[in-house]
Amino acid sequence: MADDQKGPVAAGFALLWRRQSVLWWVFVVNALCGALGAGPATIRTARALSHSLAGQKLTNGFDMGIFIELMRVPSVDLMRYSTSSYLFAFLFVLFMVLVTGGILETYRQDRRLDTGDFFAASGAFFWRFVRLMLLSIIPFAIVGMIYQGLSKQADHIGDRAIADQVGIFLSLAAFIIFLLLALWVRLWFDIAHVRAVARNERGMWRNLWASWRITWHDSRHLFRIYFCISLVAWVTLVIGLVIWAHVPPTALPLSFFLLELIVFAQLMTRLWLLASATTWYQRHAEMASVEAVIVEVVETTPPPVQDLPPADPGPELPPAEA
Repeated sequence: MADDQKGPVAAGFALLWRRQSVLWWVFVVNALCGALGAGPATIRTARALSHSLAGQKLTNGFDMGIFIELMRVPSVDLMRYSTSSYLFAFLFVLFMVLVTGGILETYRQDRRLDTGDFFAASGAFFWRFVRLMLLSIIPFAIVGMIYQGLSKQADHIGDRAIADQVGIFLSLAAFIIFLLLALWVRLWFDIAHVRAVARNERGMWRNLWASWRITWHDSRHLFRIYFCISLVAWVTLVIGLVIWAHVPPTALPLSFFLLELIVFAQLMTRLWLLASATTWYQRHAEMASVEAVIVEVVETTPPPVQDLPPADPGPELPPAEA
């Protein structure tokens, strides 16, 4: 295949592009969940501001200052409708856990699965990936505690430093360390997802430990892959938000398009990570396993028994005399 000549980042993007229908389905479900989650608050806001002159900046566009003032109005009480937003956000996370098995199976086989095969793979790995998601809480919580400790230490040093910028730079360094550690945990668990699908692994503790050894063994290469793709996600997010902040409040269609484009870019980079992890695993981890099995079979197979030449009968004796 042509992708064999590409690096895992480029090959992963090519795989993502060939199976882009998965990305579009995920984006459509995300848009539906977002619309349903924001619907009640939107209707309530429109009713409260439809007869207000100041509210036209929100009904006909978006103005951050007016929105902050709106949050303080007791009659509107937008926080009451935050439950629906959290609910549909949780449903989307649950949806992603469900379809991750089908997505990875699509990437592993590099072909379009029909609906039955896709959801059969999704259902087969759903509870295994739920266990992985629950297990991931532990390392992510440890990373969070490390960040809190570093942040407190940065504030402590910054309060006693002469220059005011010391605390700011230390806090920024603590945040960067937090992002890198979180990225490492994300990499580790993505390899666990890919390995579980590739080997049809059922024991998630055993799978997680094996994935740790795989990730640690080639950590520099894998982390470089994830860092490059994550850097694309961070850059596109920052650029998109900066552009969105400068869009006029009355340009509601353009503002909506930019926000959806930001969401699409984040979903694309997430699936790009999974595609690149699958490509790397097939090239390195699976090939290493096959070579180890071949070596083990060769070492344990006894050498073939060679045919021995017939024994020499020796000289013939003369017949005995009567």
